[in-house]
Amino acid sequence: MKQYIYGKNTVLSYLKDNTSSEVFLLKGFKDQKIMSFLEKNNIDFRYASESELEKLVGDVNHQGIVVLRKDYSYYSLEELLNWSKDQDNPTIAILDGIEDPHNFGAILRSADALGIKWIIIGEHRQVPLNGTVSKVSTGAVDHVKVCKVTNLNQAIKSLKEHNYWIVASDGGGNIDYRDIDYKRKIAIVIGSEGRGISRLILQNSDYVAYIPMVGSVNSLNASNAATLFFAMAFNSKTGKAK
Repeated sequence: MKQYIYGKNTVLSYLKDNTSSEVFLLKGFKDQKIMSFLEKNNIDFRYASESELEKLVGDVNHQGIVVLRKDYSYYSLEELLNWSKDQDNPTIAILDGIEDPHNFGAILRSADALGIKWIIIGEHRQVPLNGTVSKVSTGAVDHVKVCKVTNLNQAIKSLKEHNYWIVASDGGGNIDYRDIDYKRKIAIVIGSEGRGISRLILQNSDYVAYIPMVGSVNSLNASNAATLFFAMAFNSKTGKAK
């Protein structure tokens, strides 16, 4: 199935490494930055009507530009583990049932900003990489490697065998997320907003950590929680944590 991405920032980020892509512009499109980029890089495009663009990507805020992109790449757990052999105590993320593409895209964006190079997802109860995820990630989808596995618990077992510590984010946890030692190989587990993290994954985690809150809202959405954990790990490893 053909995969389309849309939105000015997402498309511009993608085209920097994929100049042979097929580009569709809404009739009357006048963004000078993008038009100059297309001209400078000899990227062909064609104009299309609103209805034509809608046939490609649906009723979304495409901002007047759509690109046919190559298929999204998924990686194996073996590739992740081979990569981590040469890394100095990396942090990765595990997503347990993130079904909202906006949350997935936002998590990818935070991951890229905070040094998370790999994210593991399961095959089931998980939104795949798609145009909405790509747009929300503002291009991070092409910089953070996504590893798809059939069984998250088996993946966690393999990570532990390679000296990863598993940190699960859960409001009912027994340790403040700021009190964890992130200066080692860490895998941060983020669950869905509705179901949270599955019981077995919680049991297989080394830490079940909560984020202390003082307001009237007693929980954060998945992408906000992920950002706080990613930032704590990043700052701990770069010496910025207080």
